[in-house]
Amino acid sequence: MTVPQDPPAEIVAYRREAHAAGLRACFVELQDFERTLEPEMPPGGRVADEYLERMLDRCRTWDGAVFVALVAGEVTGFVCVWARVPPEPDEPGRPYAFVSDLVVLERRRGRGIGRALLAAAERHARAASAAVLRLDVMVGNGAARRLYEDEGFAPRRVEMAKPLR
Repeated sequence: MTVPQDPPAEIVAYRREAHAAGLRACFVELQDFERTLEPEMPPGGRVADEYLERMLDRCRTWDGAVFVALVAGEVTGFVCVWARVPPEPDEPGRPYAFVSDLVVLERRRGRGIGRALLAAAERHARAASAAVLRLDVMVGNGAARRLYEDEGFAPRRVEMAKPLR
């Protein structure tokens, strides 16, 4: 007996009317996973709407784009990239591109969807003439770190924290 395979993922530009609920579901899953790494983070369902609105507003401000992965019409992942993030005063004086979020629903992982989403983000950044593409990842998210390293990303800074209570 053969097991039916999922159809391949289609990577498309985000459209609010078609993809908002799926985008939200992906964000909630990501946030709730990240809470397992850092329990003080708020639950995804509580912050999703405000977070996603801020993310989309930054897209409008910083020449950003959101791409979603569709499998059989269902949003199964997304990436958000901002192509012209202004540098901080103490950084090199040119804008850079930044992947703010990348998530693939757990049940769809291991099929190349994350790589395809990351490639879409990189194409958008290159089309906007970005010289560098940055992202951040939680130290405990080993799978994501391996993906990013496999795709040519290297550590740039390490953020450290010390609990004071």
